[in-house]
Amino acid sequence: MYIVIPHDWGDVVSSRDGIFVCEEYSVESIRKGLENGEKTFLIGADALSDSTGWLLVRDHLALFGTGSLAGPNHPSGPRFPNLRGMYIVPTVQDGSVRSGIVMKVPDTRFSTGAELKAFSCDALVSSGIDLAVAAAHGGAGVVFLLNCRTPADRSRTDFSFLNTLIQETEEVRSSELQRNH
Repeated sequence: MYIVIPHDWGDVVSSRDGIFVCEEYSVESIRKGLENGEKTFLIGADALSDSTGWLLVRDHLALFGTGSLAGPNHPSGPRFPNLRGMYIVPTVQDGSVRSGIVMKVPDTRFSTGAELKAFSCDALVSSGIDLAVAAAHGGAGVVFLLNCRTPADRSRTDFSFLNTLIQETEEVRSSELQRNH
């Protein structure tokens, strides 16, 4: 598994057998992982939402700006990839994580929250979707994890469950890969 999380999340997960934590939060780092044969990515991002907590992305909306598929096609995948089913949503047994739909906006600092209601989405992000799309373009599955905050929330996030999420994802992905071979 290839993990790309924001730098301000700290050293909550470390590289170990079968898991690589990337230092660079970029589409280029995702493509390097694809070139090295990686098929599962865990991507993290901070998000604006009506409620605090963790959200696993089931789907996304990207209506603003360009994305990682704009311009000349990258050789990691087809020109027009099918992005349906790109997200892996493991079940976290303790119930501390919800799942939902995220929308990409130019900058969450300028969002009013009206976007959440107008587009029936659960959270807003300004980063991470391009990374997820780049991974899916290369044929990989993506766990996209959001650290959701309300505009008024300033509390410190507990990242301790990330190792449980990684273990759940490895189990789901391992059984998927065995079924497909």
